[in-house]
Amino acid sequence: MVREENVKLMSRIAIYERNKGKEEIVMNSFYKSDYVRLHSLKAVVSATITFALVFAMGIIYKLDYILANILKLDYKKIGFTILIVYGVWIFLYWLIARAVYAGKYESARPNIIIYNHNLKKLRTEAGKEVVKAKGGVGIGDDFIDF
Repeated sequence: MVREENVKLMSRIAIYERNKGKEEIVMNSFYKSDYVRLHSLKAVVSATITFALVFAMGIIYKLDYILANILKLDYKKIGFTILIVYGVWIFLYWLIARAVYAGKYESARPNIIIYNHNLKKLRTEAGKEVVKAKGGVGIGDDFIDF
């Protein structure tokens, strides 16, 4: 027998899984610290690639100046400046990524709790239906069957 409450519950679960659930259910398989670290690491790698590309474009843009003054440039100062800028760039990117992904994880938690509650409720209702169908003894909140 199909119960209207079970159908509504299954519909809510399916809608969540189809929309926000795709991302949030995967997120739930991580501890918060692991999730934030993983995505912060990904952000640092992408920031490094971006920095390298912007740096290469800057060199190409200033190539005529660099070639004209190749013997006059202070390479220690240039290298130190590049390292400082890179360090600040990576630190800021890492800090922003940590804040964003920690907030994302925290905002998903209430939805995951509701989803897990609905799954548990559906599982208990399905267990009751199985006991009823087999004709066995089932004691639950809303029925006693012999």
